[in-house]
Amino acid sequence: MGDRPSGVRLLELARETLLEDLSAHLPAEQRYIARLVANAMAIAARELRTGDAPQVAARAALETLLGEEPDEAEALSLAETSDEALQRLNWRLTAEIRSGGRDADPEVHELLRETALARLKIVNPRALGRGSASGGE
Repeated sequence: MGDRPSGVRLLELARETLLEDLSAHLPAEQRYIARLVANAMAIAARELRTGDAPQVAARAALETLLGEEPDEAEALSLAETSDEALQRLNWRLTAEIRSGGRDADPEVHELLRETALARLKIVNPRALGRGSASGGE
């Protein structure tokens, strides 16, 4: 049960091996590709570590913002996956933004800001000035 490395740890170990042991043996033009692969591994590890909490939070925030009642959201979720529901809600908000109906809405601005920051924590935490203990890009 606890006697094997987790998927996150395996990704971290593979990334370390790629960067510290294998990259030095690659031709210069291949080292860039190795760094891209290592960065993808770091992103995947952070996504695994975080789980689905960001998607659940984003969906709840969108449901609140768009005025979907919990019963309505639950009925829709029976017919769609969580990813599909999040995509549908994002499309709905996008349509409202494109129509100009949400231009001056501070709740939309805050949600978009929070969404961007949450994604940045996963894909490029250094851009936030915090770095990553698990080996960021």
